[in-house]
Amino acid sequence: MPVPKTAVSNIPQKSTYLDKWLDERFPESSQITLGIKRIFIVPTLISGSLFIALGILLLMAINFQNSLIYGLAFWLLALIVISIFFTYRNLSGVTFKAVQSTPCFAGEKAVFELEVSCRNNQRKSAISIGWKHQDLATVDLRDHHTTRIKLSHETKKRGVFKPEKLSIFTTYPISLVVAWSYAVLDMQSIVYPEPILQKSAETESKGLDDDAEKGKEIARGTTDFSGIREYQVGDSPKHIHWGAYAKTGKAYTKTFSDYANQDLWLDWDSLTLVGVESKLSHLSARILQSHKEQQIYGLKIPGKTIQPSSGEVHKTLCLTALALFGNTA
Repeated sequence: MPVPKTAVSNIPQKSTYLDKWLDERFPESSQITLGIKRIFIVPTLISGSLFIALGILLLMAINFQNSLIYGLAFWLLALIVISIFFTYRNLSGVTFKAVQSTPCFAGEKAVFELEVSCRNNQRKSAISIGWKHQDLATVDLRDHHTTRIKLSHETKKRGVFKPEKLSIFTTYPISLVVAWSYAVLDMQSIVYPEPILQKSAETESKGLDDDAEKGKEIARGTTDFSGIREYQVGDSPKHIHWGAYAKTGKAYTKTFSDYANQDLWLDWDSLTLVGVESKLSHLSARILQSHKEQQIYGLKIPGKTIQPSSGEVHKTLCLTALALFGNTA
């Protein structure tokens, strides 16, 4: 159902005084239920036109002493009054609860999940929820008295993002008045630095030989065959080199070695970029790249070191550290 333009245009613009008053009236909480102290009713353009027509009809009725015109005028007045009651009733008793949020990168939209519910003996229709200049969601609570919706809000910079007051309004059933309210829910999202991979942003490592690139050799391994040696008491019979024993008559034992891969470190000090945000953006892109390639990597930034690991949880941990870098709150 499209949101009526009259509903949006009739929501009062906030001033400094109004902001302070609304902060007192709508304190931040994880859940809010709308009631008589939280719902406001204002006329729409349609009802404003009806009031003008009503005034003209009353003047005509008084001038001509016409009972039919009186009847029409009072019928229009009753229609407006009844619409106030039903529009208020449609919004009263609705509960909004913050459920969870989805992290995003700077420049993308943060997604917040809300639970909207009402009592089982109530039915609600065409309730619009959203932020100014952002996406709006319209909810109907008829067959189900609890539903979940997702709202998105654009972000511009990294860090902890807390959206402004949530606007809630409805013009149901006949759009003569708009009932509106605010909700300040305790919800926030983590905004990661925008991933921008820049070439030649890291200082080049010194030349490494092939063995070093392959990894560090670990003696007494179990994977790669590395040679044979004379048998020693305690060696496993499975590792005896029977071919050499058949030729020489002496017992030899096969030896194996493993290679420990060199851990990848994403190091702040190795970056040649200028500026904090450019470094964070590059590290953010390198984390995504390393995660995609299933590499084991660690992160070193001023004041924090995350040991090498891999996986979705490790990626989130590293990106969150970048997002909160410099945040002293």
